[in-house]
Amino acid sequence: MIYNWDGDCIVNGCAIEKKRFVIGSRKAITTDIREFVSPVDDVIIKNTLKELVLNHHLPKTTNPGDFDKRAMVIWDYVARNVTYKFDRKSQGKADFWLFPSEVLTLKEGDCEDSSCLLASLLIGSGISPFNVRIALGEMRGKNGKSLGGHCWVTYKNEAGRWCLLESTFDRAPWNMPAAERFTDGGDVSYLPFYVFNNYHLWAIYHDEADRKLDFKAFIAARQKMHDLRNPSFASGGWLSVITGDHSPGHVELTTEVLKTFNFSYDAISVVSDAAQDPDFYEWDHPYAHAQTASSDSNGTTSESAGKAIGRYLKWLKARIDRIYPEAAKSPDHGLFFLGYVLHGIQDLAAHQGVTNAQHSYESYINPGANGIDCDHNDDNRTKAKEYTAEFLKRLEAGNKALFAKMKTYDAGFSIFDAKVSKEEKCQLLKVKDWDLSVSAYMTYKGLAKKYEKVKDSNPRIVWNRDDVFFNRVLMLV
Repeated sequence: MIYNWDGDCIVNGCAIEKKRFVIGSRKAITTDIREFVSPVDDVIIKNTLKELVLNHHLPKTTNPGDFDKRAMVIWDYVARNVTYKFDRKSQGKADFWLFPSEVLTLKEGDCEDSSCLLASLLIGSGISPFNVRIALGEMRGKNGKSLGGHCWVTYKNEAGRWCLLESTFDRAPWNMPAAERFTDGGDVSYLPFYVFNNYHLWAIYHDEADRKLDFKAFIAARQKMHDLRNPSFASGGWLSVITGDHSPGHVELTTEVLKTFNFSYDAISVVSDAAQDPDFYEWDHPYAHAQTASSDSNGTTSESAGKAIGRYLKWLKARIDRIYPEAAKSPDHGLFFLGYVLHGIQDLAAHQGVTNAQHSYESYINPGANGIDCDHNDDNRTKAKEYTAEFLKRLEAGNKALFAKMKTYDAGFSIFDAKVSKEEKCQLLKVKDWDLSVSAYMTYKGLAKKYEKVKDSNPRIVWNRDDVFFNRVLMLV
């Protein structure tokens, strides 16, 4: 369905209840919804924008394309610097809204909080407030089932097209997608009911019956709606929306280790982005994730550990051998393969050869002794950082000049932080697109119950990860 993202009708009653509380008490304060967008002369917002000009290439000029560049820089900044945190856990109150300055200080918030900050920065940067809307609505799955209440930002680009800027992303993608792309009943759909900025609140009509909707009643109903939990989204797909998992992963782990090696900001950006990519481009390849193959039909193990380790090493070798040759031609391409390889190495620390069926079972039915699966085990994450550091040391010893070239990579002026584009990634990997989809993820999730039926005759696969890494992986470099 095509919506009028400008809004169909101005709503005069802009008050919302039970979104703010008297400090130190549970007494609710009625607030004008427009107050959650900072004034254009807000000093906190202005100081943040100055930082973006100095350190993130935010354009100060008004040449053609500069407003869209501003939107991209600001979107990426909010995505990277605000961690999603669900209200009921963080505030002890239902749907507590933060002001933008509070979000900047806390560096966390839910979808309303990060959306209000994003809109405030867009408007503060000089973008017309009438090209910015914060949308209140819900998300639905392919079957039309509600995934929960949600809030997001739309921006009218310089071509006059409304684009959807999801504030809970872990980072911005390479372009601004048209808003209607996400309202067509695909795997995930956005349904807006109201939009607002610092001037007005508008209703968006879906049909004639919506003309009778009352904003106060909508807010009250939304208060009872199950909010979309943990909707943050990794490097390019709807994975975190599907799984509900926004916890620190390959990006944070890779970034932490690369900083200890003094990699440049741009180099870290490319590598940490690529460290997620096997989940998108080789979701269905167990060797990309240090796993043993299993049968999707019944969840049983379909190969020996020895054979699986051999295929895993072959997968790694093919990609390790691309790092320096690609770096010699283009440092960012070498960095891409470095990040891609680090994904497989970090997964070795966590998965240790587990099959997809076993992994699914432990994620959704029977977590480990500490009530968590292997991907969320702190000991595994510590081991993954150890492997990452040791691999980098061995890689550096192999060619100090090219390693230094990658480590000091400078992307120059860019509209936001450096990454390898999806088109380039497909060319480098010789693939057409991701193999990750909602259906592929649901197949994985469905393996949990299948493995539960055969687990007694199919014990958990466990590789000797230290032996595989120190005696075999490091020998590949």
